[in-house]
Amino acid sequence: MQILKKKNRAFFILIDTNFVYFALKNKINIFESFLKCLCANCILCVSECVIFELGRLGPKFRMALRILKEKKIIKLCCCHDSSIVYADDCILNTIKNSKIFLVATCDKDLKKRIRKISSVPIISIKKKKFKLIIK
Repeated sequence: MQILKKKNRAFFILIDTNFVYFALKNKINIFESFLKCLCANCILCVSECVIFELGRLGPKFRMALRILKEKKIIKLCCCHDSSIVYADDCILNTIKNSKIFLVATCDKDLKKRIRKISSVPIISIKKKKFKLIIK
C-alpha cells in the first residue's frame, strides 16, 4: 500500500469509539502503541461524532472520553449532513472524502463496511497489542 511505503511520514489515525475503550480495558497506552505498531510518528484524530457517542454511553466510558479530549488528539469537525447520526457512518464519510487516514477500530461490522468502500489500512487490537491490517 502506497500510504505505508513513504519514509519519515506521519500517519493520521482516525479513532473509533470502541477502539479507545478496548485499549483502556487491556491497559494499553494508545500513544506509545501506535508508535510501536507503525514505527512512525502518528497524528491521532477523532471526530465530533465519536466524542458525542462516548459521552452518551455513560460513566463506564468516562475515562475513554477523557483520553480522546486530550490536547494531543486532533478533534475533527463533522461536515456531513444531518442524516448521519452514528459515529461509524461519520468515520465512513470521513474516509470517503479524505484518503489520508488509517482507521483504528475493533468493530467487525465497521471493518467490513470500510473494506467495501476503501482499501484504507485498519488498526485493531489483538492479544493486547495493536495490529495493522492491510488488504
